[in-house]
Amino acid sequence: MEERYAAQAQPAANSLNSDDWRDLTAASVSDQPDRERQGCAPLKTERLHLRSRPAGLAKERERAREILSTARGVVTSAFTDIRFGRKINSADLEPVVAAIAASVSRSPTALPGVTRMKERHEYTYLHSIAVCGLMIALGRELRLDPALTREIGLAGLLHDVGKARVPVALLDKPGPLDFEEYALVQEHTVRGHELLRESGIDSEIALDVCLHHHERIDGSGYPSGISAQSLSIYARMAAVCDVYDAVTSSRSYKESWSPGAALDWMTGTTGHFDPRVLRAFRSMLGVFPLGSLVRLTSQRLAVVLDEPDDDPTSPNVCVFLSAETCEELPLAAVSTRTDPIIGLEVSAHWGLRDWERRREEIVRAFEIAPGN
Repeated sequence: MEERYAAQAQPAANSLNSDDWRDLTAASVSDQPDRERQGCAPLKTERLHLRSRPAGLAKERERAREILSTARGVVTSAFTDIRFGRKINSADLEPVVAAIAASVSRSPTALPGVTRMKERHEYTYLHSIAVCGLMIALGRELRLDPALTREIGLAGLLHDVGKARVPVALLDKPGPLDFEEYALVQEHTVRGHELLRESGIDSEIALDVCLHHHERIDGSGYPSGISAQSLSIYARMAAVCDVYDAVTSSRSYKESWSPGAALDWMTGTTGHFDPRVLRAFRSMLGVFPLGSLVRLTSQRLAVVLDEPDDDPTSPNVCVFLSAETCEELPLAAVSTRTDPIIGLEVSAHWGLRDWERRREEIVRAFEIAPGN
């Protein structure tokens, strides 16, 4: 899986006009037939915040935690049904997708931020919810039709259902997978596609994303090895969202990366991701994600430490290097309200050695929790 490859790799924006995607998004939204509900427990709709008004980031994070708590039960039940060969009703998932879409419309980063810390036993479910939110936010960034964006969100929610048929011992194995184990894990895309069809999901976008979210634009992905010419925009979006959430989450076999480190690595890869989709994704996440390397007005280089609730454009940072003399500076937390950021920087330009290890050490040394 890409996230296992990325865990061993060294990481190395502007919004797009909807016209740029007309040729890639020609597929229409599939009509979801009305089906009789099959005795699902009623959702606590007040905890889904479907009609909540926009608020600050701290408040939206509180709402996101409640949405996550409710969504986790729904997604877990759906995966269980699929695992045991029972049909599922996509209409039962629609309130969750609608709640995630509503949260994303209020704040694109609140829910993905809340899902970043995942317990091992619930990783697959929370990862699916996070990818749903990222897919919806990315669809909004690309100015796709709202109905289409919701179907893309459903695809994100269901993209990893094939893991219901992969032994948990392999998914949580702390060490590297051998060739046979890796091949078995790779089968989750094909198995998931089969399970969705068998369980009654007829969204062509969901089926496509489930099967092809591990493909790469250079044709080196799996299961089909298809390249950019045959890869849908939806699968390209899923590839970005899936890998980003995977590498920014802690797993049994790796530590999490900061969003800044993840974006740097993803941007530095060749042939994996559609560059246009990745640019839109970076723009969607905000100007200064946690871990970003920035230059301050004082001509000091610094690492972003947090995302303030009241003003995400003015994060706290840790200064460590003079941009004028390239001399090391004592590590110190600084507010960019008093020393504003003048731009993002690239580590290679400054010849920073062992930068990823150093960046993570800086972020972990300060550990400023989101929203504080």
